[in-house]
Amino acid sequence: MRTFLLAALVVCLAPLAVRAAVITEFMATNQNTVTDEDGTYSDWIEIYNPTGAAESLLGWSLTDNALDLYKWVFPDVTLQPGEYRLVFASSKNRTNPLRELHTNFKLSAAGEYLGLIRLDGTVANDFSPAYPPQTPDVPFYSYGLSPLDGSLLVFDAPTPGWQNTPEPATLSLLAAGLLALAPRRRR
Repeated sequence: MRTFLLAALVVCLAPLAVRAAVITEFMATNQNTVTDEDGTYSDWIEIYNPTGAAESLLGWSLTDNALDLYKWVFPDVTLQPGEYRLVFASSKNRTNPLRELHTNFKLSAAGEYLGLIRLDGTVANDFSPAYPPQTPDVPFYSYGLSPLDGSLLVFDAPTPGWQNTPEPATLSLLAAGLLALAPRRRR
């Protein structure tokens, strides 16, 4: 009986298991949320390790082009379990693992593809075919994954580098009719 209950529990929890780092939040219109080391309000992407083990990102990549999966490649960076890492999408192309990381591209406020790609070229997760537009004149909002169910939300209080916290004013993009296709997490 115990074996059956344990097996049933494992089967029920298996879909909740996350096996890789993931993009949990991003902002394509950063005008006053967080600055980089140069004092610039650059676009940003938050990467999170939800697993129980350290995750090396060496050779993984971020891209805004589904046809160029290795557009910006991570240096030798390891995320500890539960760790968040902010990567600025500034076109400054900085890869010193001891400093802030900066991609060689910026995010489009009009919306575009955004993907986190594993070393082997498979997609860890992406926003495809494109994330919805972000409006520069609507300050303090970002897109991110709900910590409750992984759905894509609009956060009116961005949390770069920290766990996403849905506030009462947080909107589901699907409910708001802004997104027809949710982000994909691939295993």
